Amino acid sequence: MKIGIDTFSFHIALAAGEYDIFRTLDWLEDQGFAGLQININGPDDKFLGADHSDTDHLKRVRSAIEQKGFFVEIGGRRTSPEMLRWQLQLCADLGADTLRTLVVLKDDLTSTFAQTKRDMDAILPFAESLNVKIALENHEDITASELRQFLDTIPHSYLGACVDTGNDLIVYGDPLEAAQQLAPRAATTHIKDHKLVRVGDTVHSVGVPLGTGDIDLPAIMKVIAQDSPLDCILLQDTTGYSSRLNKFDRPDIHPTSDYAGIPSYPDKPALRANNLFLGLDVLSPSELKQLAAQQTKNIEQDLAYLRDLLV
Repeated sequence: MKIGIDTFSFHIALAAGEYDIFRTLDWLEDQGFAGLQININGPDDKFLGADHSDTDHLKRVRSAIEQKGFFVEIGGRRTSPEMLRWQLQLCADLGADTLRTLVVLKDDLTSTFAQTKRDMDAILPFAESLNVKIALENHEDITASELRQFLDTIPHSYLGACVDTGNDLIVYGDPLEAAQQLAPRAATTHIKDHKLVRVGDTVHSVGVPLGTGDIDLPAIMKVIAQDSPLDCILLQDTTGYSSRLNKFDRPDIHPTSDYAGIPSYPDKPALRANNLFLGLDVLSPSELKQLAAQQTKNIEQDLAYLRDLLV
């Protein structure tokens, strides 16, 4: 199975002003990655490095990707047909065969999925005409089980799931059960690891290098290898990122644990002393650069970890 990377893994370098799409592609080639998912959620389409309307830039990016023999995907946002149409066209322009996007919870689950179904019914013919699959992620607002139930209402070959190995922790779920639910409909993945910690009175899911957190990645990778149609996976290093549990304050989901056994810290500085971060906002420019360098090392370790799991 080929290993790629979600460019969110370079979010610290981006915050430090040190990210460049072309240098990143060269580095990925040197490390032996097979491809990437370019996250475009932000100014200048974020990790793309320029607005998607800059056709000259897109041509240069596509040329660099093709020269390296990389597979490529796009990591987008929202499900409105207007938004998806230009994101799908961007996929076609870059030679990407998969668009990952999000079901953004609004009001309640029933109305959200009803709108998402209308959106998918409207846009899937266009996706198929471009030969680009749409992958809905079990993000931080809906569970894998809820997403699978929704996907079962649309048995379309160009609609699948982005299996994120960490996000179900945030909605009180089990990551292994999440993978089991979504693997048969998988169109792409985010393979990441997180650790649950208590800071003050709040439980957070904090990004850590693969194999060092609370997620049973060996078991999950077996599920993906056996039950999904995938021939490539995407590493996602979330060093420097965290989310409190039930961050969208859904009243209809509830903890299945009291989290009594998780590490507890009195405040952010104590957490940071253990090389764990709730975010990047408190870091100085020099500290951001140091952490970006550490994340690069973490990604190298992540890649070695995944390779060992896939042997």
